[in-house]
Amino acid sequence: MYTIKRVAELTGVGLSTLRAWERRYGVVTPQRSDGHYRLYTDADVRTIAIMAALVHDGWSAGEAAAETLQRVTGSVEHLEHLESGADPAGADGAGTEALGELIRAADNLQAPEVAALLDRGLASGGTFEEVANRWLMPTLIGVGEAWADGRLSVAGEHLVSYAVQRRLAAFYESASGRGAGPLVVFGLPPGARHELGILTFAVAARRAGVSTAYVGADLPGDTWESAVQTRRAAAVVMAVPRLADVVAAQGVVDRLRAGSPDLVIGVGGRHQDDVSGVTHLGHDFAAGAALLQSEVSTAATGGQGSGKSGPSMS
Repeated sequence: MYTIKRVAELTGVGLSTLRAWERRYGVVTPQRSDGHYRLYTDADVRTIAIMAALVHDGWSAGEAAAETLQRVTGSVEHLEHLESGADPAGADGAGTEALGELIRAADNLQAPEVAALLDRGLASGGTFEEVANRWLMPTLIGVGEAWADGRLSVAGEHLVSYAVQRRLAAFYESASGRGAGPLVVFGLPPGARHELGILTFAVAARRAGVSTAYVGADLPGDTWESAVQTRRAAAVVMAVPRLADVVAAQGVVDRLRAGSPDLVIGVGGRHQDDVSGVTHLGHDFAAGAALLQSEVSTAATGGQGSGKSGPSMS
């Protein structure tokens, strides 16, 4: 057990900030000694370190708290899944071993080995969409869990994320020229920064023949509105990877609906079902891209988006 002073020393978070995070956000609930002093467990210290790292990266305290609680809860669920005897993310033993190799290489900042392991995984057989569903998304979840439970440093997690982003950007560019028809704008709502999922879906959509414009992370509401009006976009697609992104995403949806009632708005990501008035694209990249293409085609021929949901896109 650790005193609050020791936790401050270990995490670099000030005493008053630790108390504020506990009171306002409930990220940890320390035990109390007989003298009513706060006592923190190893898990508490790790949770605080996660939130501190997010705040250091520019997240607001509220966003960081929501993301921290989600990651910590996800780690616990993942451990329970392992204890039940199931393989993580549906992976077999070889997949679990490959994930371990990637995490070790990333934690040691071995960039060439990380690159080689990613390239091997992306070339593991099947279409881009199949590899994304079967290998890429489960691998990214595994990397995130390794960071959350202390097996991977922040630097190592960033190394993997940036390497994946570069490869996805290359896939996206290689699919240029396939898209035709009305424009679809892809990006993240204000404050959302986890863009690997939405970039992967943009690749799948472009490969499926959708005319795409990828605008990236943390896009303000007025910029979304301008993109639709000035480019006459037929549809927009956002991801809602975190619970903390739901309110911002719904705000963009409501703003776009007010100005363009017939606009097709597709939403993917872990918390897509928490956003209303949209087409939920599900968790399968190929199926989601096909649904989006159908919605856009219907709207272009005088119909409207159905607002239906696709099969269960992480």
